[in-house]
Amino acid sequence: MITWMQRHKKYLVVTIWISTIAFVGAGFVGWGAYDLNKDRAASVAKVGHRSISVQEFQSAYANHFALYNNLLGGKLTQEQAEQMGLDKIVMQNLINQALILNYADEIGLLATKEDVKERLVNTPNFQNNGTFSKEMYYSILKANRINPSDYEKGLEKEILYAKLEKAFKLPATAKEIELFTSAFFMEDRLSVASVTLDPNEVNVNEEQIKAYWDAHKSNYLTKKSYVIDLITIASSDVKVDPKELEEFYAQEKHNYTHPDGKLMSFDEAKDALLKDFKLKADKKTALETYLAFKKGETNATETKTIYDDDATFPVDKIQTAAKDEVLKPFIVEHRYVVAKVKEIKFPEPMPYELAKKEAAKNLLDELKSAALEKKAQAKLDTFSGTDIGFVSRDSVKSIAGLSEAKSTEFLSHVFDNTAKKGYQVIDGKAIVYEILEQKLLNNDKAKQYVSMISENVAQAKQTDLNQNLIKKLATIYPIEQYYKGK
Repeated sequence: MITWMQRHKKYLVVTIWISTIAFVGAGFVGWGAYDLNKDRAASVAKVGHRSISVQEFQSAYANHFALYNNLLGGKLTQEQAEQMGLDKIVMQNLINQALILNYADEIGLLATKEDVKERLVNTPNFQNNGTFSKEMYYSILKANRINPSDYEKGLEKEILYAKLEKAFKLPATAKEIELFTSAFFMEDRLSVASVTLDPNEVNVNEEQIKAYWDAHKSNYLTKKSYVIDLITIASSDVKVDPKELEEFYAQEKHNYTHPDGKLMSFDEAKDALLKDFKLKADKKTALETYLAFKKGETNATETKTIYDDDATFPVDKIQTAAKDEVLKPFIVEHRYVVAKVKEIKFPEPMPYELAKKEAAKNLLDELKSAALEKKAQAKLDTFSGTDIGFVSRDSVKSIAGLSEAKSTEFLSHVFDNTAKKGYQVIDGKAIVYEILEQKLLNNDKAKQYVSMISENVAQAKQTDLNQNLIKKLATIYPIEQYYKGK
């Protein structure tokens, strides 16, 4: 548990001091209904005297989508984003930021040109051999379709956030650190017992499976898919002049980095450079093919069905397309592709035979879980377990035959509950436990983790302050929201 906290300490408490600047190109998406009053057409909301532009909203949405998509291993679809209300989350974040900026303006905080300049010259991405490069700065922004003026306005906001955060910073007191330490590092002496099911103790038959499927049809849907007509542009046989390749590297080297962020040398990036250089040469041919395909002057060479979770294809390129729309050229496996969306097949309930296997597994899992809980509850009444001694949230040991990871999950359950006795169904069995004794503070651990605890106390206080500040500011500065959502 403590190891996890150390690795993720920045995310234990969510704060509003979030940078909204990221190198993500936000293509226009149908964002729902707007109030298209002439004075409002360029904005999605106005908070106090600050407006939130459509561009800001699109950029923030793209950044949030990319973040969640990364957390989900690249499997987030536009439909899922809509279901979770991502646009509303983004809008609320932007409104909260605008409230804070209004307050910063009112108390006289400023982000000067010198502040912005200092931030720019100290940004590693814009440096060449440790020195700020104006050429690299403009090149990177151009490559990411970001206007320098918009980027610098975003930096002004970041600087104002930082200044206000510094003004409101609340250090952790010794008493608060002691209280948090006691909560984090209390130790329980546990008696545990494992409750399992016999292999054939729970079974399901065809009639039960069918009834279960019938009641849960909406959980068993086909995947959304797209039937697309394709033309793949043959890779160019153009001869690459070494000097031209070196010039190409000089212009684009910021795109070739190692996993740790360090720039690749020309030799290290050479293979990727060759592919990208040829793609650059193929772009004109791809655009000509696109126009001919769009006009019906050339035919597709291939028809494919692409599913919404296809990790081998840039599905995001077709997810927002309309039926019969011809898409501008995009890259698949180092070649340009021109595609036309021939058909969009939306999810629909699977027939029983297709859903049967998954439905049977889900039903069996539910019945086993219920049976385990019943046996575990009965075990509590006449509990007799094995004394495993004192454990804490961060104990690394196998408990009742569980793996270390599952044991950590079990301990989190124990320390997050107040009952002296209990159980948790985990990893196919129920672990029944009783707390025999408790220690509130481990001084050795308190000393070892004092820095981390202090930081988490400060973050908790800061979050509480931020939340209450936003509530108060929302009553002071008028909020007009023109974006109506989906």
